[in-house]
Amino acid sequence: DHKITAFTHRIADLPDQPNLPADELKARFDSSPEELRVAHNAVCDDADRLEARVEGIVAETFGDTIDKEMLSDELAAELDAKAVESSVASRITAEQTARESADSSLGSRLSTAENTITTHTSQIAQKCRIYIGTYTGNGAADRYISLGFTPKALLVVRDGCGFGDSHTAALAVEGIQAAITNGAGTFPALKIESGGFRVYYTSGQTPILTNYSGSYYTYLAFRV
Repeated sequence: DHKITAFTHRIADLPDQPNLPADELKARFDSSPEELRVAHNAVCDDADRLEARVEGIVAETFGDTIDKEMLSDELAAELDAKAVESSVASRITAEQTARESADSSLGSRLSTAENTITTHTSQIAQKCRIYIGTYTGNGAADRYISLGFTPKALLVVRDGCGFGDSHTAALAVEGIQAAITNGAGTFPALKIESGGFRVYYTSGQTPILTNYSGSYYTYLAFRV
């Protein structure tokens, strides 16, 4: 009903030099767009009325629910395919999420393992090493013996002797020297110093014999 087969006034039908009044000439130029606007709006109005009628028919025929049995075989098959696609997509998404979670957990475990290895490597590097050496006493009151490193602990034993008041053997740790303390005072026997250790010799009432002349000594130096 709203089809336009031809416009009422065509601009091409006007003479090359129109002699119409200005208001009539402007109306001629506006007439075709106006006819198109009216026809287009009428089509839109008919579409709204048709949509309302169709909705009423659907509601009357099917009620509030449309079952699969009401659909054509082609449409039902298409809906089934969409449902399968949706189910597959859901499973893929779930599997991807599970993989991502597993990857994250594995990454966390690997990070923990790396940290543990690093810690253990550091601890292994700090384990104590023992250096064994010897020296022969020269009878000096005190004598420095170089090791090339500062030990954490040091054990010195005179050949054929043991621990006793005369300190023919002595044990010192870093910061704490081996010494004899009595009424006469404190007499050092073994002391750890930077890069090595110091031994001593005294005679008399408080003998210190970690540097007795001609004696053979064995030491254990503990290095961390």
